[in-house]
Amino acid sequence: MIHILLLIAKVLGILILILVGLLLSAALLVLFVPVRYRIQGFWEEERAGEGKISWLFGAVSLQAGYGGTKKDFWAGIRLFGRKLWEMGADEEEKCSQVCEEEITELERELKEELLGTEPKEESQTCPDPKPQSQPEKKPGNNSGRDTPSPVASRLTRSFEKLKFSFRSFCDKLKNIRAFISEKKGWLEDEKNQASLKLLWKQTGRFLRHILPRRGNGAMTFGFDDPYRTGQLLSAAALIYPVCSGRVEICPVFDESVFEAEGDFCGRIRAAYVLWLVFGVLKDRHTRRMLFGFLK
Repeated sequence: MIHILLLIAKVLGILILILVGLLLSAALLVLFVPVRYRIQGFWEEERAGEGKISWLFGAVSLQAGYGGTKKDFWAGIRLFGRKLWEMGADEEEKCSQVCEEEITELERELKEELLGTEPKEESQTCPDPKPQSQPEKKPGNNSGRDTPSPVASRLTRSFEKLKFSFRSFCDKLKNIRAFISEKKGWLEDEKNQASLKLLWKQTGRFLRHILPRRGNGAMTFGFDDPYRTGQLLSAAALIYPVCSGRVEICPVFDESVFEAEGDFCGRIRAAYVLWLVFGVLKDRHTRRMLFGFLK
């Protein structure tokens, strides 16, 4: 009897260990296997683009694309290479055909109902309106009080309005000064400055992590006015250090043109993102500040 109980306990222990191992391996896969993405497309006389998100070496993938017209939009989900869901031009055309058929049927039914019912003419005699007798104005004695002139009343009303607007403007200035002094004191606090530096550093790390690691692209733009082209080129110079060596920018100063193409790949690892979040939340003051903003 004891031997049987020990055998059952042994089997249960093995099953529990297998289950724990499966859960642990699944957690490790979610944390350390990155989610990869790829974006490619071009913008010329025709426009097209395609995006793909995959996980676990392509075992789970989501794809979507645009071929130049609304009917060419497509999307799909695959699991181990097998289609789970797909949307394309054929399905959109079927849906549009079904909608058009339903609309034509409704129009036909409405026409039949309108043609089947005959309008009824009802003549109603409206009685002649009786002349209303207006009350006679009896001459009354004018009181001896002098009514104020309209110019003086308008001046008093405008003066009261100006007085009220000036008071409200002064109250707003006081509120703005109090708000500025409060935020200035908040920013000058050393703990708040340390929390803001920590948030800035972790945000920069997150953006560097999710940006594309491989790929190249090219963009050609221009306007008829060279001044506008120069303004846009100066704005593009602000983000050029981030994508230097990957994106080629070609300005054109004598004609209006815009063309672009690119192919970029990147990945996002959940473990790194959770490590960044943990680095922010482990600081007590930063955690209180964030929860205070969320409330």
